[in-house]
Amino acid sequence: MAVDLHWLLGQGALDLRLVAGNSRGVALDWAHSIDLLDPTPWLNGQGLVLTTGLRLPRSVREQRAYAERLTDAGVPALGFGVGIRYDEIPAPLRESCVRLGLPLVEVPLSTPFIAITQAVARRLAEEQMEGLQQALDYQQRITRSAVRSGLAGVVTMLSRELRCDAVALDEYGVVMATSSRRPEVTEMVCREWRGLSSHARPGTVGITTERGMLEIQTLQGRSGVCGWLAVSHQVPLSGTDRLLVNQAAGLITLQMDWPAELTAAYHDVGGTLLALLLDLPSSAPPIIRHLNHFGFGPRDRVMLALVTAPRAPHSLLDVLTVALEATKRPHLVSRVAAGVATLLVEADAERLVPLMDRTTSEAGLDGLVIGVSQPLEQSAVTSGIGQAEQAAADARRVGHTVGWFGDLTLSSVVADDALRERVWSLAEPALAALDGVDIDLSPSLEAFLHHNGSWEAAARDLGVHRHTLKARMNKVERLTGLSLDSAESRVLLMLGLMSRPR
Repeated sequence: MAVDLHWLLGQGALDLRLVAGNSRGVALDWAHSIDLLDPTPWLNGQGLVLTTGLRLPRSVREQRAYAERLTDAGVPALGFGVGIRYDEIPAPLRESCVRLGLPLVEVPLSTPFIAITQAVARRLAEEQMEGLQQALDYQQRITRSAVRSGLAGVVTMLSRELRCDAVALDEYGVVMATSSRRPEVTEMVCREWRGLSSHARPGTVGITTERGMLEIQTLQGRSGVCGWLAVSHQVPLSGTDRLLVNQAAGLITLQMDWPAELTAAYHDVGGTLLALLLDLPSSAPPIIRHLNHFGFGPRDRVMLALVTAPRAPHSLLDVLTVALEATKRPHLVSRVAAGVATLLVEADAERLVPLMDRTTSEAGLDGLVIGVSQPLEQSAVTSGIGQAEQAAADARRVGHTVGWFGDLTLSSVVADDALRERVWSLAEPALAALDGVDIDLSPSLEAFLHHNGSWEAAARDLGVHRHTLKARMNKVERLTGLSLDSAESRVLLMLGLMSRPR
């Protein structure tokens, strides 16, 4: 709060007159009488210095130095009382104030300094009461807006009162309400939020942007961060403005900080959504679009992590839900026949899958193995369950607790007994034709395939001339009826050799 010097000069009862400088925009937070030659050690804040010049020397040099000391100390204005020692303001002092841009006010003998001090104090008190009344009126209006229009009403009212842009984000950074119709505003807020979210702490962060100042305030709920309120403004916020922002933040927090029962229901709905995505055909856009309510962006690729166990403990779902909820990153968790399935954003999987592994281990849940699918489009989630199962089976086979489908080799693929039998049933007729004809044909074919059809590398590996190898491969083609120039035939033969009963 501050009193404008122009307002003070307008108080007719004080009979003040500006003789140097400009009074508009000069803020005063006090007015005090002090007749020291150098009052600067005792000055604090933006106040009006009042003096009668009792100790002011008459020399031009000392009067100029007096004005310079006040200016250097940041004094916003000087009030000079005439009629006691000086009948009028000394010319050197007045000229120095003009040169320095220091507002100089003439105080007549009939106006006591205490009257000026009291006027400033009364005005400050009035402004404080006006600010308090403004805040109370605003609180009533924004509360009504919250009741009638929810989050949208709160951010709209805040924007209108402060002439700013306001955006409310949930704990996953999804825009829940915005006062701006310009997409570039919300894009800017989301971009800056992403830069902060990984190390965000409770409080308010100020960021300078091309649009002015952006302040992002953490909304702290009962069990953790439940969202953020972003305010973009071009002029600094006053104390009253910040009070209004805090009131809006409180109302938004109340609306976004769900009770335990509602949180549990939210997780149940997420689990149901994931179960539907796994069961329905890949072309199910009406279902897919609901991923947005759980923090997934429309263009986010996803990965399916399947936590498997011979007998999945009943507590596994709760343990994973609590651990993932604490990360404030998008996720869905659901029970499936093979264990518990979790849908994650591709960019989060590398960090969250090890967290899931560590959390289940610390919870004493032994014998669990996590299989992770390759990155998927949201419309292809259903294909991820098979990939995750295969990755988990391979990890269990080699004694690992986490397996990634993207790391699987052909040997991992045919490690599954059922799949191995199916592959062998397809390749057996062709490979059986080689048995008993030439003992060198099968090893030569395997070397040729392992070296990707390179005659030189395969012949060197076998210790034969490349022409000998070519002759053997021609014989393989005649006996199997398959062309080694065909990629499909080469894959079949390779898988058949790997699946052959030992």
